[in-house]
Amino acid sequence: MTPKLRNSLNRFFILSSLVLLFSIFFAQAKEVRYQLNIAKGPVNVTGQEIQAITINGQMPGPTLEFTEGDIAVMEVTNTLSVPATVHWHGLLVPNAVDGVPYVTTLPVLPGKTEVYRFPLIQTGTYWYHSHFKLQEQYGLKGTIVIHPKTVTEDAPRDVVLSIGDWNDEIPSHNLRSLKRNSPYFTLKKNQVQTITGAIKSNSFGNLIKRNFYNVLDADLSDVGYDAFITNGQPHWQVKGKPGELLRLRVTNTSTSSYFYLNYAGGPLKVIAADGLDITPTNLERLLIATAESYDFLVKIPQNGQYEFRATSFDGTGYTSTWIGDLNSQQYPATDIPQPDIYQLSVDMTNAMIAMKSMPQKSPTTTIKTPSNINNTEMGANSMANMKTNMPNTKMKGMADKSDIMKNQFTGGTLDKRPAAPYSKLRAIDKTKLPKNRPWREIKLDLTGDMDRYLWTFNNKTLAEDAIIAIKKGENVRFIMTNKTMMRHPLHLHGHFFRVVTEQGDYSTLKHTVDVAPMHTTIIEFAANEEKDWFFHCHNLYHMVSGMERIVHYEGTEVAPDVMAQRDKAYEDPWYTWSDAGFFSQMTEGVLMTTNSRNNVALNWQYNWDDEYDFSVGYYRYFNRFFSLYAGFDADTDMDPHRNRGVLGFYYLLPFDIDSLNWVDHRGNLRTQLSKPFQITDRLSLTTEFEYDSYAYTSWGVGLNYWLTRRISFTVNYDSDYYGGAGISVRF
Repeated sequence: MTPKLRNSLNRFFILSSLVLLFSIFFAQAKEVRYQLNIAKGPVNVTGQEIQAITINGQMPGPTLEFTEGDIAVMEVTNTLSVPATVHWHGLLVPNAVDGVPYVTTLPVLPGKTEVYRFPLIQTGTYWYHSHFKLQEQYGLKGTIVIHPKTVTEDAPRDVVLSIGDWNDEIPSHNLRSLKRNSPYFTLKKNQVQTITGAIKSNSFGNLIKRNFYNVLDADLSDVGYDAFITNGQPHWQVKGKPGELLRLRVTNTSTSSYFYLNYAGGPLKVIAADGLDITPTNLERLLIATAESYDFLVKIPQNGQYEFRATSFDGTGYTSTWIGDLNSQQYPATDIPQPDIYQLSVDMTNAMIAMKSMPQKSPTTTIKTPSNINNTEMGANSMANMKTNMPNTKMKGMADKSDIMKNQFTGGTLDKRPAAPYSKLRAIDKTKLPKNRPWREIKLDLTGDMDRYLWTFNNKTLAEDAIIAIKKGENVRFIMTNKTMMRHPLHLHGHFFRVVTEQGDYSTLKHTVDVAPMHTTIIEFAANEEKDWFFHCHNLYHMVSGMERIVHYEGTEVAPDVMAQRDKAYEDPWYTWSDAGFFSQMTEGVLMTTNSRNNVALNWQYNWDDEYDFSVGYYRYFNRFFSLYAGFDADTDMDPHRNRGVLGFYYLLPFDIDSLNWVDHRGNLRTQLSKPFQITDRLSLTTEFEYDSYAYTSWGVGLNYWLTRRISFTVNYDSDYYGGAGISVRF
């Protein structure tokens, strides 16, 4: 027998054996089928019934229960008027059923049914949700429990808790408010940072410093929610026998909210993180990021009912699960301290200044072979040794000389408002990656502009830079530095990664990780898949505003029908809004349409004597500080040169002063400056100054008092149009 024939026979026998084993597995596996009917239906969380999205007539959808080794058969019917998808969050599924529209899977079209079939090769607590636009906020989500094959008789009873946030407002309206930088949600949360508030909190000096460096007001959350919910309701109840042991399977299925979890019956014993068992650990309270899950062991008290509470990270509310004898005395959980917004601003200002003083290097991708990488880089040693080799991990000049790290940007002390618990979580088995594989090291800066509500990796959106390329057989390390003032829960589809912490070789495995402001987080995973997998911030509004990427396995491609529509994944939608003032002496306002990098703006001032200043222009956005500008201006004060083409730029000056500077086609110069002052929660002062080399110098001031979300009362004076009063309306 020739060597070539022998090799061919060996390959045939190996392939035949794999086919036989695969056939035996599927022949023995039990199929568990669920029919999921996605429909528009009535939902009442706050006392006001609205039309949202239901699954089988409920919100959230039903809990899907399986046993390890089952074959899941998911029959998804879409009765909506728009496409829909379902992503099986945390499940290791075949790429084609992962549920990310135009990345791995085509959406289910209106009136159609798709059947997804996949084996369940894991156990634990997970969830499912839409990945199509903002459907997740509408209610298209539910939980998943996969039980182990063997369950002992004394195993604790499962209690599944889906905690989340809820807003009666249409989600697209929420996003539009964020895109236009409306202060409505901050006002709704009672967290507007004002001059009078800074004086009262003895942080006026920091307010001056923050303005000088153009540091934005610190914020703990984007949206002001109407309610926080457990299993779709503000309060949930769990009955049981005194002394009974419960396994609370808690998943944060919120759109953008983090929660502190605590229990009136004592510390929480954490036994699993993101579905995977860990070494049991007792914690008094725990911060759970959006899209994470934790399993806890708790005992039902001998008498009374005890509260398991989930308090929103921004301190604006909570949702409760009452456990025990529901007809007896209630024992509430300990209150989580309210965040100190002004102290948070002090911390954030110091951190931003420190970060600006650090050397700035462009993020890079580095590929290392086993011959040029040491054990520390392989993840075999502790986080302390990792820091020696990772200069970005420790932010010199910031972390060691202030209380910034101590407070973790929570607006309170670490013991009362702790950071994510990863350093306290220990895997049961070693998680270090194999030594005999090449390493790919990818540095990602988490970047954004809160004013514009643009969220990015390395200052680019998915439409601008979509792909993170890796190869099968590599160990991959992401070094992620958060240069924004918001927390970001980052989720990698199709993989579990180790979060590198002080636990070293026993750092826990997760599918979602919180990256705190001004911090660096390192994750590592074995690249053992193929095709394309989504990586994104699981704050839904951050994701759809640009903080997303596709992890692409080189040499492999997804299905041709998906690739044929891949451009739809890169769409960059436009948002249109207007502010208009109607006063006794004049009308003025702006009409704006914008996407990630482009603005088209119409500005006007017109008094009742037919005097006007009108401009329409295009802005090309580069960053928060700089945009190019081209447009057309018409001004009665410019007679005989009323109409002129202009070219210039926008620049943000120190003390948060907006400046627009242009030259017209005749060589005339104009500079416009404006600066707002927030005096109280509802009262603000606007100031404007304008210099034109051809015609004049003008100025104006205005006092605005918020009455409703869309209407303000305004008193103003303009040097050209004089004084008056009226209303300002936001469309």
